[in-house]
Amino acid sequence: MYKKIAIVGRPNVGKSTLFNRFIGRKKAIIHDTPGTTRDRNDFAIKWKDKNFIVTDTAGWSSNVSEFSHAMSQQLDMAVQSSDIILFVVDGKEGIHPFDPIIAKSVRASQKPVILVINKIDTFAEEVKVYEFYKLGFDLVIPVSSTHGRNMVELLESICGLIGDSDVEEVQEEVLKIIFVGKPNVGKSSLVNAIVKEERCIVHNTPGTTRDSLTVHATYNDTDYLLIDTAGLHRGNKTKDDMEYLSNLSTNYALDEADIAVLVADASQGIGETEAKIAGIIIEKKKPCIIAVNKWDLIEDKEEKVKLFQNQLEEKLKFLNWADIVFISAKTGQRIDRIFRLAPLIYKEYSKLVTQEELNDVIRHAVAKTPYTRKGKILKIKEAEQLISKPPTFRFSVNDLELLHFSYRRYLENSLRERFSFKGTPIILKFRQFAKSESKDMVL
Repeated sequence: MYKKIAIVGRPNVGKSTLFNRFIGRKKAIIHDTPGTTRDRNDFAIKWKDKNFIVTDTAGWSSNVSEFSHAMSQQLDMAVQSSDIILFVVDGKEGIHPFDPIIAKSVRASQKPVILVINKIDTFAEEVKVYEFYKLGFDLVIPVSSTHGRNMVELLESICGLIGDSDVEEVQEEVLKIIFVGKPNVGKSSLVNAIVKEERCIVHNTPGTTRDSLTVHATYNDTDYLLIDTAGLHRGNKTKDDMEYLSNLSTNYALDEADIAVLVADASQGIGETEAKIAGIIIEKKKPCIIAVNKWDLIEDKEEKVKLFQNQLEEKLKFLNWADIVFISAKTGQRIDRIFRLAPLIYKEYSKLVTQEELNDVIRHAVAKTPYTRKGKILKIKEAEQLISKPPTFRFSVNDLELLHFSYRRYLENSLRERFSFKGTPIILKFRQFAKSESKDMVL
C-alpha cells in the first residue's frame, strides 16, 4: 500500500500552498479566507523511488459550528488513516495559542510527525524556528511553500520516515472520473457512497464543496480517481471571488479527467444549467455519462424516464451519444452501472479504426445519400483518423461551401452506426483539396 502523508494545521498557515508545491501545480484553492479547504484532498506523488499519497486537510479550528464540526471530523479521519503527519505552522506569526492544542492531538495519534515551519522565506528568518521547539517535536524543517524553499529537504525527510522496505512499484494509470453538476444535486453524497466513507462534507447549503476534491477509490477490484467538484451555476457572473475560484478549479479538474459524469437532480429535471455544463464537457472534448440522482424520491418512475428522455432530446441534443443512468446516492441504486460503463466508454474514447474500415463506411454513406447543393455534388476525396481521445477525423472535400451542418451530422451518425463510439464525442474536420491534387476519388 502507498504510505499516506496528512498535512494538518490551523487555517491559513499555508497547507494548501504546500500541497500544491508537492504536486507541482495549483490544484487546491488558495484564498485568505479561513476555512477555504473543507474536505480531504488526495494526490499520489513519486519522489525518487518512493510513492506516497499526500492529503490536504481543512484547518484545525476551535469554532464549534456545524461546518467546523464536519471539517474536524474530516481532519481526525485523515490523521487516523495517515502514516506520517506534516504539522504546518506559521513561521512569521510565531506560536499561536491554538498550536499547542493541535500538537497535543497530533502526538496522541502516535504517528511520526514532521513540524513544518512555513513562510520562512530567507535564511535570515530561520532564527524564528527555535521558538517552535517548545511544541515538543524533534524533526523540525523550515520551508517556504510559496517559493519552494527547503522542499527537497522536506521530501528527503518524508522518504527517510517511509524507509526502504516500503518502496512501491509504480502502478498503472487509473481512470479519473469527474462528477460535475449544479449545487446540491448530490455529487459529494455520490462520491461518499462509492468510497463508503464520509470523504466529502455534505450539507444542504449550496457551495459546501469549494475545491475540486480527488479521492482514491477501488470498485470491483479496479482502482479509480474520483473527482468531486464545486457546483457550477447558470450564467457567466459569479457572486464572489471564492465562487470564481471554485468554478476555475472545476474547469482545471475537467481538463485532467478521463470521463465526466454529469449529475442531475431527478426531482428538478434537466434545465439551462445542465445544458451549460454539458456545453463545457463538449468544449473539453470529454466522454460523458449522465447520472440522474435521487431516483429513490421519484414515485412514477416510468413517466419520469420519458420526461428525462424528452428533456435530453430538447436541451442536450448535442450530448445524445451519452448514456443516462438513474441512480440514488442514498440507497446505492445502480451506482455500479457507472463503473461498468466507465472502462467501456474510455475504450471507445481511445479507439483507432483502420483506414480500410473508415473508407468502407464513408464510401457506403456517400453512395447511400449523396449531397447536392446549388447544382453541385459534394465529393469526398479521402478520409483519415488523425488521433484518438477523442476520435478525430479529417475529410478532404471538393468544395467546403457545399458542406451543410445536416450532412456533417449524417457522416457522424454513419461513423457511430459502424464503430459505436459509445459515450464519447467524435470530432469531424474538413479541408478543401487543392486543384493541383489528384482528382481521382479514393472513396
